Amino acid sequence: MASRKKVYQFFAQEISPYSMKIRPYLRYKNIPYETVIPSFQVHREIIIPRVGLSVVPVIITPEDKVVQDSTAIIEYLEQEHPYPPVVPPTPKQTLVSLLLELFADEWLTIPAMHYRWSKPEHKKYIALNFGFVMKEHTSPLEQMQNLEDFKFYSWIKSSFPILGINENTIGEVERSYQEFLEDFQQHLNKYPYLLGYQPCVADFAFFGILYAMLYRDPVPGYLMKCQAPLVASYIERMNGAVLSPFHDVIDGKAVKKSVPPDKQGFLPGDEIPETLQPILHRVFREQVPVLLDTVKRVSQYMKDNPDVDVLPRIIGLHDFRLGDVTSQRGVYTYPIWMLQRITDYYHSLSPGQQRMIDRFLEEYPGGQELVQADLTGCRVERMDVRVRRAEPAKSKL
Repeated sequence: MASRKKVYQFFAQEISPYSMKIRPYLRYKNIPYETVIPSFQVHREIIIPRVGLSVVPVIITPEDKVVQDSTAIIEYLEQEHPYPPVVPPTPKQTLVSLLLELFADEWLTIPAMHYRWSKPEHKKYIALNFGFVMKEHTSPLEQMQNLEDFKFYSWIKSSFPILGINENTIGEVERSYQEFLEDFQQHLNKYPYLLGYQPCVADFAFFGILYAMLYRDPVPGYLMKCQAPLVASYIERMNGAVLSPFHDVIDGKAVKKSVPPDKQGFLPGDEIPETLQPILHRVFREQVPVLLDTVKRVSQYMKDNPDVDVLPRIIGLHDFRLGDVTSQRGVYTYPIWMLQRITDYYHSLSPGQQRMIDRFLEEYPGGQELVQADLTGCRVERMDVRVRRAEPAKSKL
């Protein structure tokens, strides 16, 4: 009798960017999984007791181990299913993939939240998608009514100033995002993925936020398909669509083409595509100053509050700049954990590899400062969607 495949349970929602970061990863790795769309009962009887919060994504392994958080899930599954790898084997490409993952997870959320919740034209669509879960026992027409009835709606709208979305920044949020789309389209004109011909971890992060909120949602989806159709095609390809002919005809039969060696894998020689430069410059221009200031503020907070173990998600406000506008947003503590992964990786390299990284980062303002940032005063470890104080040895990769 054939043995049954070990199947992971994948608790996810289509509207969740972090859920959608995981799904194409599972498909790409050919990991057997069952999708569980959490009902109230599933949240109440499985997720909350085992995770501590009502949150997705979550996986339960065949051995009944629970892993929560998209980044932690991929890190765990990479150890269990190492081939094909999504982390490049070379220093510069690994660093860039980690930087772009952080950019997608923690910065592209600004335009994503703005477009999802600020556009009345697609209000019924958003209500329906949340209604599938929040009003699961009602009809679809009832589910799409009265978005304001959802308890979280007022909370989301009130969070806009904390994200940095306000009447002064909205124009720059849209301009920056549309410039990003054009930059990404130019890159995709030459390469199918961020680092060449094989997806890296950042591709799954890009897919998650772009697909769940900026492709599926009607208003930004229309914008993407009209302004940057190559980005829309990338989303569809990452989601499993076959968009180009891959077969020859031999003896009257369709035979899949072999892929030339120079069109496989990450780019050789630890090369960073020149076409990624505009996106990387955007990362260092927009997000990195916020990250560096976050290090200072979280370090000071932890020094001033030695008895606080679990850090608040937000510890005040700080200035940030987007285009020609300076405004304020919340000081988020979770990105410290993701930045910590980058600085830990940098410090794990040999002196020669570090010098190579330093030379690569010379053209990016704040680049060397970021990877060399002193996080000894704000070492954290992840705890569900929050972070807690940690000894340095506990957090290293």
